[in-house]
Amino acid sequence: MSLLWEHTNQDTHYSVRSAGESVRLYSNGVFHTQWNPRKPFAGGVWDCLSLPSLYRSATSQARILVLGLGGGAVVQQLQSLLPEAHITAIEIDPIHIQVAREWFGITDDMANIVEADAVAWLTRYTGTGFDYIVDDLFGHLSSDVKRSHQLDSTWLNSLSACLNSDGTLVCNCESTKELKTSLAAYRGKGFVDGYSWHLPNYDNAIGVFLREPVDAKSWSRNLGKSGLSASAKKQAMHISRRKLVL
Repeated sequence: MSLLWEHTNQDTHYSVRSAGESVRLYSNGVFHTQWNPRKPFAGGVWDCLSLPSLYRSATSQARILVLGLGGGAVVQQLQSLLPEAHITAIEIDPIHIQVAREWFGITDDMANIVEADAVAWLTRYTGTGFDYIVDDLFGHLSSDVKRSHQLDSTWLNSLSACLNSDGTLVCNCESTKELKTSLAAYRGKGFVDGYSWHLPNYDNAIGVFLREPVDAKSWSRNLGKSGLSASAKKQAMHISRRKLVL
């Protein structure tokens, strides 16, 4: 692995490293994001944040909100899956925004990047609703990444208020236990369908919550019709997708 760039700001050391054809972002040694333009869907946890968009048609997902930009791999993926969508990404760390632009190829045409505390921003937001929201609010603690905001009823009220009546909410959890513990908070928020997504090489469990019922097979059908490569489609099928009881 080769060092491409590094920077220290107060108590945080940032580095961008190459691993083969992939570019990786680290903060204090914690692995945050990986991107390989030749393999945009390569079995990373980011696949689980973008690929649930295939439950619904591209035309029904015009406005996307990403909370926690990191290096921007999710923005890259969503832009490839939903090229006509308008993506807004909220990121508190200005160094992450710099890295996303300079090393991960995120341009102004791909996303409107807002430097802000995502929790405060969402609480104040009164604009047009979103069709697809990704909650990927993670920070680093010691040598590991940790969720920066608890998935409780108050936070889910804020998320729900910004989600359209037929929208999809995708929440990245540290573990299956955290996802299951948070399920009670989703009830009464208008979600009628839910799925747990998980990759074998990651502890993360991703909750996918929909406000309109979907046929689980529709995801596979839409994957087959997508413009993804055969290898990317094969990789996507390795993701465990289990229905949640809401």
